[in-house]
Amino acid sequence: MSILIYFILGLLTSLLFPPYFFLPLGFIIFPCLCFLLDSNRENYSDKNIFIKLSIFGFGFFISYLFWIKNPFFVFEETKKFFLVFLLLIIFLSVILGLIFTIIFKLGKKIPIIILIPLMFTSSEYIISIFFYGFPWFTFSLLLSSNEYLLFSIKSFGTLFSSYLVIQIFCIPFIFLTKENFKQELKYLGLFISLPIISLLIANFSLEKNNSKIKTINMEIFQLNFKNNDQFLTPEKKLQRIIKHIDESTAELLIFGENNFPYLLDDLELKIIKDSLKENQTLIIGATRYENSKYYNSLININLVNVTYFDKKILVPFGEFLPLRDSLTFLESIVGQNDYSKGKVERIINLSDNMSFIPVICYEIVFYWKLLNKLNNESNFIVNITNDFWFGDYLGPYQHFYLTKIRAAEFNKPIIRVSNNGISAVIDNNGAVLIRTQFNKTENFNYKLSFKKNNNFINFHSILKIYFFIIFIFSIFYYLRKNA
Repeated sequence: MSILIYFILGLLTSLLFPPYFFLPLGFIIFPCLCFLLDSNRENYSDKNIFIKLSIFGFGFFISYLFWIKNPFFVFEETKKFFLVFLLLIIFLSVILGLIFTIIFKLGKKIPIIILIPLMFTSSEYIISIFFYGFPWFTFSLLLSSNEYLLFSIKSFGTLFSSYLVIQIFCIPFIFLTKENFKQELKYLGLFISLPIISLLIANFSLEKNNSKIKTINMEIFQLNFKNNDQFLTPEKKLQRIIKHIDESTAELLIFGENNFPYLLDDLELKIIKDSLKENQTLIIGATRYENSKYYNSLININLVNVTYFDKKILVPFGEFLPLRDSLTFLESIVGQNDYSKGKVERIINLSDNMSFIPVICYEIVFYWKLLNKLNNESNFIVNITNDFWFGDYLGPYQHFYLTKIRAAEFNKPIIRVSNNGISAVIDNNGAVLIRTQFNKTENFNYKLSFKKNNNFINFHSILKIYFFIIFIFSIFYYLRKNA
């Protein structure tokens, strides 16, 4: 019976995330987890904890990541492999259960309302860093539906915001069991008060060094090309693109990922240049071919020159096949050629001392890999994507809301242009200024005003170290006290 309860709690946890945002459920789910794990916790065996928490993880991931099956149904020849997505769900569930079990045993003397947020946050961090491709799993995403809540991500970053979300959900447990009330309040103060005080001090200088406001007139094109549409030929796609360019008077024209319909083996692009007006710059996604290698690229074109950025964070089993020699049976899914990782810096300079940070597709979720000393002063971010592979419900919305939290975390506007899915202009607070309808062919003009915005990225890194030190200190303190 208890196994079923953990599975149901995992399923319900997925409903906290987009597109549902049933946030009040969190005040039921996490106090229940606190109660279940705190009852007789001294006598739990490692095997017992591992099984229960793996089942919780399976319930969560089977619902939250159910959309991963969708790419298998795009083409007839890949439909028979769709159950492969279950292997990923099982793998993530086992990893989650393993991490939870280790932290639960190490921190068995730590109050449960502190330990559970640590378990989830540690799992989020470890899965993101060591198991390629899944910073998708973050409880900070729960804040993305409200721009006022997004202030937490701007202030504390993705990881600490996840901790705060889960910690707040656990608080009702304190009032249900008053046995360790004072001890738990001390822990809350230790974990939360110092970061908040530091933040308030730092916040006074956040907006002081902003430069004057700049404005750029842009037009965004959501073309809604279908990857499996055999009647939409490359010639027709290019004609539609050229028609949009001819009709546009915007300074910056932005198309989605891989919208350029031909393999790009040089950067001449005369047919595009001939359509551009003197003051125009065009951004479009393309597959670039150089030195026998393929690159998923963002191409920046004006009348003077063409620059590009090649995607650096590739999708396993989507853009490359790991262990290809041993997994040749999966080539019908991935194809016979892998994309290569890009090497150019993640920055593109525009005129008038402006620059932007190019981000392609789900690179946007890798918050620790996007900003650096070279591009942190850039004015905005351009995220081109193709959400066709994500299906029609869960995946595209999760991807969109993950983009919102990046805008707030980096304190920079993001121009998100999807081939389909949702395209939008998002301000530096994570608020959506304008957006397209889901999976519709649309284009719109927008005048974006922005200035150089400072951010707390360095402070976010310090918080990670702070958490690690406090957690290790707590373990040693209680081991010594109870020796």
